[in-house]
Amino acid sequence: MRQVLILYVGSLLLMAGLWLMGGHGRPLATTGEKTIEFWTYAGGGSAGRSTRFWRGLADRFEKENPGVRILTVTDIDQGNYVQMLSTRVIGGTPPDVLIMDDNMAVGLNEEGLIAPLDDFLRRDPTYHVEDFPASMMRDGRVAGTQYWIPWYGGSSCLMYRTDLFEQAGVSPPRTWQEFLDVCRTLQAKLNMPHPLAFDVEVAFWLMPWVWQNGGEILSPDHRKVLIDSPEFIEAVQFVHDLMYQHHFMDSGLARGMLVKDLWSAGKVAMIIGGTWEIGMMDDNYPQWKGRWEVAPLPAGRLAASFYGGQQLMMTRKCKYPELAWRFMVYATRPENQKLWTDITGSPPANLKTLEMTEFRREHAHFVRLKQAMLTGRNNPLAPFFAEIWYGRFSNVVLHRVMSDPNGDVAAAVREAVSQMQKIVDNYWASHKHFVQGE
Repeated sequence: MRQVLILYVGSLLLMAGLWLMGGHGRPLATTGEKTIEFWTYAGGGSAGRSTRFWRGLADRFEKENPGVRILTVTDIDQGNYVQMLSTRVIGGTPPDVLIMDDNMAVGLNEEGLIAPLDDFLRRDPTYHVEDFPASMMRDGRVAGTQYWIPWYGGSSCLMYRTDLFEQAGVSPPRTWQEFLDVCRTLQAKLNMPHPLAFDVEVAFWLMPWVWQNGGEILSPDHRKVLIDSPEFIEAVQFVHDLMYQHHFMDSGLARGMLVKDLWSAGKVAMIIGGTWEIGMMDDNYPQWKGRWEVAPLPAGRLAASFYGGQQLMMTRKCKYPELAWRFMVYATRPENQKLWTDITGSPPANLKTLEMTEFRREHAHFVRLKQAMLTGRNNPLAPFFAEIWYGRFSNVVLHRVMSDPNGDVAAAVREAVSQMQKIVDNYWASHKHFVQGE
């Protein structure tokens, strides 16, 4: 108890300091001003650059709305963000508006901390649901009620060396078969032993292959583990074969070899990465500046990639909900989303941003990935998902079979499914059932 009290008091003191500074030295609200306290953290590959964006956004919003003060808190480290937010919640003074990763937002909603947004969506003619990826809007609904709206979305994608593709006379693959053909051609024409790389032991990068093959991890109601389907097993086997049957990937990737090292050294022509890395590619790999491009992942039975990110939400204790909603909508306007990309290098969530002439000229990488935004999917936003996927599945399946040329994928999956199902059953035995997006 004493440790909790010390943490609580210490955090309140820190938050008091942030309040007095208005978050990064902005003046304290004056008497009579309506204040909205906004929290975020530097995420999505943007490092500290998001501070610059949010301060500028707050200044512009205040000029357009006299008598309003936006107190921005943007410098909380992501690792401490939830802990400090919890402290403010316990103290009864949560921020009015905040950004949270979609997978963590579910927990806040379960605690009854997030305000429903359906009334705002019905009454506001300036916010158009269809301007945002359907998957992200769906992620913001729980049991039919909208609790948050998209802010930033990132997708998985194919990154490739344009100079090497030109030398080999190939184009970005659109299907799994074309993917195999391109890899063979790169091997033959460039004498490149392993033209492809991605983190085969990280379960996150496996999800798109499963979805593309028609497989699922969980049932729509999050009650049943579905990884023992033929479609799921075929997808895992396909990735295994990329290394051990086709030899398109170095098997060292299953034993700690880093994708970034292979890409940096020019030993691969393609990697699978995320759009959150695009803005840092030229800084991290200046030797390939002007010699790389992005494309959607090749499609299997379906076109699918990961697509998820950060969401904007309002807390139930917000004193000025109409004003808070207006600020949330303002942040998601195309012109402000473009500035977000300009400053941070992170992609926008508003699809209308991709239609802006300047955005298309200055950020062509993201425009090429519009398909990924439209066909993207997020991991199931169930509270136990990390435990079953990044814990059980990774340990029982990926860590075992990906490092073994003779690994039995089907046997490992059958072993994992029972362990994962037990975790799911135990969770629902003591928790209220919900359906994401219903």
